Amino acid sequence: MWQRIQTVYMALGALAFFSVGLGQPNQTEIIFGGLGCGLFIANIFWYKTRKRQFVVNRLVILVAFALEGLFMYPLLQNQTPTQTAWLTMAPLVAVLMAVLANRAIQRDEQLVKSADRLR
Repeated sequence: MWQRIQTVYMALGALAFFSVGLGQPNQTEIIFGGLGCGLFIANIFWYKTRKRQFVVNRLVILVAFALEGLFMYPLLQNQTPTQTAWLTMAPLVAVLMAVLANRAIQRDEQLVKSADRLR
């Protein structure tokens, strides 16, 4: 359902991944950012299958951590960072949005299960 709060969380997560392309990303960062954004957007349209949404959100979290690792690698090698502070934090914002969306999906799933018991 489009009016659910997890849709808003996933849309904000997609915007966080989209913001990665606003800086000067290299090709690998563009691929991971586009993959995360695409997964979030596809996940919005899979509102009928909550279990699939839950699994895809977990995959998005892995993509976000991989992207964060790509951002942090130059810092750990004592090189100059290629991204600004906000763009470095964008994958972590996407992780937060995916976690919040998963919590909302679990609440919906529990609500549906409780409604099935009453019938």
